[in-house]
Amino acid sequence: MKLKNIFNRLVLGAAAISLLGGTAACNYLDVVPPEQVKVEDAMENYNTALGFLYSCYAFSANNSVGELPYGNYLSEMNTTADDVLNPHAWASDGGAAAILLNTISAQNAPDYWGHNYNGIGQCLLFLEQLDKAGLVERGVITADMDREWRAEMKALMAYYHFVILRRYGPIAILEEKLPLDAPQSSFPGRYHFDYCVDWIVNTLDEAAAELPAKRDVAQMGRMTSTICKAIKAQTLLLAASPLYNGSFPYTDFKNTNWETPGYGQELISRTYDASKWNRALAAANEAIDWAETRGDRAIYRGDEYINANINLDEVYIPGGASDEFKAAVLRMRYLHYACENEGNREAIMTTGAGGLTTQWFASFPKKIMQLNSGTMLSGYSGQGPTLFAVTHFLTANGYLPENDPKFTPEAEWFESAGLPDEGVGRSRIINLHVAREPRFYAWIGFDGGDYSLRIANGQPVHLNMLDKDLQGYNTSTRDNSPTGYLCQKFMPPTMQIAPTNTYVGYVGPSRAVIRLAELYLIRAECEAQLGMTDEAIRDVNVIRERAGAQPLTTAMIGAGGMTLMDWVKNERVCEFFNEGKRYFDIRRWVEGDKYLGLGKRMGLNALAKENPSFEEFNKPTRLPYNYTWANKLYLYPIQYGDVYANPQLVQNPGF
Repeated sequence: MKLKNIFNRLVLGAAAISLLGGTAACNYLDVVPPEQVKVEDAMENYNTALGFLYSCYAFSANNSVGELPYGNYLSEMNTTADDVLNPHAWASDGGAAAILLNTISAQNAPDYWGHNYNGIGQCLLFLEQLDKAGLVERGVITADMDREWRAEMKALMAYYHFVILRRYGPIAILEEKLPLDAPQSSFPGRYHFDYCVDWIVNTLDEAAAELPAKRDVAQMGRMTSTICKAIKAQTLLLAASPLYNGSFPYTDFKNTNWETPGYGQELISRTYDASKWNRALAAANEAIDWAETRGDRAIYRGDEYINANINLDEVYIPGGASDEFKAAVLRMRYLHYACENEGNREAIMTTGAGGLTTQWFASFPKKIMQLNSGTMLSGYSGQGPTLFAVTHFLTANGYLPENDPKFTPEAEWFESAGLPDEGVGRSRIINLHVAREPRFYAWIGFDGGDYSLRIANGQPVHLNMLDKDLQGYNTSTRDNSPTGYLCQKFMPPTMQIAPTNTYVGYVGPSRAVIRLAELYLIRAECEAQLGMTDEAIRDVNVIRERAGAQPLTTAMIGAGGMTLMDWVKNERVCEFFNEGKRYFDIRRWVEGDKYLGLGKRMGLNALAKENPSFEEFNKPTRLPYNYTWANKLYLYPIQYGDVYANPQLVQNPGF
């Protein structure tokens, strides 16, 4: 999309908006403002001006090309890393196949670049109209509100720039609208990555000085100083990471018709700078302190599941577990559904239109139960956790299974654990699935275990992943888990479906773009890089303690060759399972081939045949797809039309 079109995009959503009544969602973005014909109408009164302001957020909440952290079950952020896979037949539906098969190009790539620059253009248009409208002079808003709105746009523009930077690398910085008759020669090119980081960070600091630290429940998601400081920490972590701190794999990536002041034509430095970790650490410290004091944020430890009358005896854990352990399982299931007004103050930034319906329905098992109509209620059974994810959740002792001296030996992982069958297939549960941490049981569905608590008219689904007429592989449908596992992470914990096919107890949450747990792990990563062992362990254990997992100790460092940094990385694997963060983590750590190379993705032998034997099914198997990696995938291709329209814009390496 041409830059002058981006910058002069007319506002479509600018009328007054009111919050939906009766919804359980916690996000003002649940309401999309109706359309207006003229942009001037958007500043007619307070309500229309506020609706115009809200429209500037819409670009972050778009399921097709917005940067939602989760919720779109076909998004490549969720399904092209190594923690979750869709059935291969789905991959082309959402465009993930182009990344998985390394066929993505400047012609077929979704236009995240143009979409987010459209968001920036919308913010600039709002500011332009705010200058013209004289709202303060007309008494429509106060001078303080005018300053806050301007800061809000500044923060939102910084966020959109960060989203583009994280996906594409060096970006064009856009601070003002271009004239309609602007020549192509005046379009900005891509600035050096470090210059972009400084601009984003400085803009966030400026915005934070004028924004409130928190907002009421109805306004959750609007920019705050707390959000600004969290995005700043994310940005500086990205800048300190190996991809942009000495390990970028291409030596000849530079501008040709554009120079960055102080950097020349260089776009990414290939020299390691330890001070970048110090800078990121300072930002993480600032963000956590601010969030927990002025921002009123806290790690979620709520007991809302008790308020929902869940009996801990309903929670099945192979081999049994204490009530405290079961409570931790329920806590982690409820983490993404408890809202601000239910005591969950962990979310720092939220976005999206509630729901998550596509995510959990895509995860639902097949053959849940028979309905009154005589048909079987089935989900898509397609969000398949990989063996990588399964084996990187901790054991009950706090280790990885392969490094735990008290865990079942690896040679026996896929053998039956010898549990009593109980008439529902418990005898098929394998050793790998016994004596694991609470997050494993909260978020992973496995053969012989339970899916949900009450989904089937008040009862769980007892998973049988071997039987083609139940949840197992069936050649008559493309909806089969490719790994033999199912995802429970975004399953509403108290929801049940009645035989009339009506849903009871469903809660539609907002999506947490940033939550406080991430800031703790950002800080832990910086501390690990800087040799601050005790401090990094402390921050990792904040997350483990909430999850009900055993704490990390200094004695555990070195087990199985795991460094402190390995432990921090693994905590991100567990805590952010299927939240889309793994996609960017692998890239910023420059570990694409290590985790995403040909043959790296594995599951159980779930696709070999219908009705396999226990031994045939429980065999570690490389996924039968030619998913591969190339270094060009560290950055996303800019669509051909954007590069063609701007002579200053260079394409990313390999495209």
